[in-house]
Amino acid sequence: MASPSQAESTARGAGGGRKGRRWAVPAVLAAIALAAVAAYAAFASRAPDDPDLLWAEAQAALRQDRVDEAGRLLDRIAAARPPRDEDWMLRGQVEVARGHPDEAIAALAEIPDSSRYAPTARLLAGQVELRRDRARHAEALLREAIRLDPGMAQARRELIFILGMQLRRKELNEQFAALSEVTTLQFENLFHWGLMRSCLWEPGEVAQTLGNYLEADPDDLESRLALADNNRRLGLYEEAEEVLEPVPADDPRALALRVNILMDRREEDRAEELLEQGPPDDPELARLRGRSALARRDGAAALRYFRIAYEHDPANRDAVFGLIHAYELLGRPEEAVPLRREAEALEAFNSLIQRMSTPGGREDPDIIEKAARACARAGFIPEARAWLNLAIARDPLDAAAQQSLYRFNEQHPPERRDRPAGGR
Repeated sequence: MASPSQAESTARGAGGGRKGRRWAVPAVLAAIALAAVAAYAAFASRAPDDPDLLWAEAQAALRQDRVDEAGRLLDRIAAARPPRDEDWMLRGQVEVARGHPDEAIAALAEIPDSSRYAPTARLLAGQVELRRDRARHAEALLREAIRLDPGMAQARRELIFILGMQLRRKELNEQFAALSEVTTLQFENLFHWGLMRSCLWEPGEVAQTLGNYLEADPDDLESRLALADNNRRLGLYEEAEEVLEPVPADDPRALALRVNILMDRREEDRAEELLEQGPPDDPELARLRGRSALARRDGAAALRYFRIAYEHDPANRDAVFGLIHAYELLGRPEEAVPLRREAEALEAFNSLIQRMSTPGGREDPDIIEKAARACARAGFIPEARAWLNLAIARDPLDAAAQQSLYRFNEQHPPERRDRPAGGR
């Protein structure tokens, strides 16, 4: 279980911090600022009211935190020409700097998907929404930014922060894997990736953040489910049920949480009744059904249910060990031999991640090589490749790392991700 200080710091380590920049112009807009410098030089000889020159001056004013002056320049641009995409982008930046989130988002929404400014506009709007705790809206905007520009690393980092707070592991893994394809992940990024595969936050640490998300947006289902599970792990069963109350009874994830609450309370009979109401092929419900079947020593049922859970997520520790126990209960331990190897690989990976959280583990000169091997053995292919890429980034002349990556890519060719048309 992650320590109290790791919860938000881990997600922020992947997705970027939030404190101290609530309404600051995001660093991702640095490219726009640099373009403004070039534009200023190019247009310096033009007339004082040239809108392109005014735009460059406004960007320069924003960089120097002269927000009011940037706003006045923007008004002069608006008087000189119909608004262009770059003008809406500038207005969004100005309103962010003024601390006007609604006005900023409205301006940024004027930029169409076909514009080269669209990915950055969606990113900025997503950041604005996240900083006022509207995680659901932020996620939608960040996913739009990624759709328009799959190479936009900052949008993925911001999305990872949200997914990390809500412990949506499968989506977290997908985003980390995609991020590793567009940038070299640093040690902390890769450590967080591994940590998020199996850790549970200290529930008291993230309760405030999730509560803020839900207060800002009561329709945020992901935050509602995460907060309910958080309360359950704190032993606050009534509070967890209260958070879940608005969720329909037939929602599989909410149903799984309600079953977990009953199991925690040792109300197995009621838990069984609820489990019968859920869809038969839902992986989380299947895991709970398998757990219940093992408690009844029903090996056949346990095997059937844990297979469903395992097929959905072969790296799920509960599914792997559940299958092993089911085979043993059926008197077929030989069929569990491959699963035992998988379980050993998962345990070795988790042990290594725990060692990385200690000063001694981080000081191990071979820790990157060990991490790559542990990931490969556990079947975490993109993760293993990312560790090898880090080794080469740290020392481009490391022949052993270069050879290891070459052999690894021969055995596990990288998946090709075609970039969609449009965007930057």
